[in-house]
Amino acid sequence: MTHADVFLEYAALIALYIFSISLIFPFLRLFKGPTLPDRVVALDQIGVIIVGMMVCDVLYTREKLLLDVVLVVAFILAFGSMIIARYLYKQNKDQ
Repeated sequence: MTHADVFLEYAALIALYIFSISLIFPFLRLFKGPTLPDRVVALDQIGVIIVGMMVCDVLYTREKLLLDVVLVVAFILAFGSMIIARYLYKQNKDQ
């Protein structure tokens, strides 16, 4: 292992710890959020953080196959956010 490999492993681990800690606030907003859009944004933020954690895991383990999984999860999150936004738009339009 070269010094760059060791540095990459430590950087990925540190990023994973930071992502893990940053999950606290969106979960608080998800459970405490006063409105439904607040909860939707918190859920989307949790998904983005989890995708970031998956990318760090790919960097740490060097499993290139997992990048396909990360892309699929990111597309599903984006599509789900669009569907929920459209639902909320129609719900506000009817009122």
